[in-house]
Amino acid sequence: MFYDLQGEANMTPIVGILYSAVKENSQRLQIITDGMTQEEVDYKGPNNNNNSTAQLIKHMMYVDLNWIYRIKGQPLPDSLKERYGPMIDANNRLPMVKGSF
Repeated sequence: MFYDLQGEANMTPIVGILYSAVKENSQRLQIITDGMTQEEVDYKGPNNNNNSTAQLIKHMMYVDLNWIYRIKGQPLPDSLKERYGPMIDANNRLPMVKGSF
């Protein structure tokens, strides 16, 4: 896959770069994580006190979703905040991920 940070024809150069960064990072993450087992996705380190892969992926996806709406010049809809958020929990940590990923 070739990453060149080129946006679409109707985008200004800066918007194109930001859009492409979000899009290409998502594609790269999908390639890297393809085939991971649920155990690997849930792994929290040898002492079980680190962020899991699932937490990190969810956080990056939520950050990217926020960027998409910032690029569009629109606020993130409350329905998406409720479904995919929050970015951090009440303890300033990445929220836990429940269920299969």
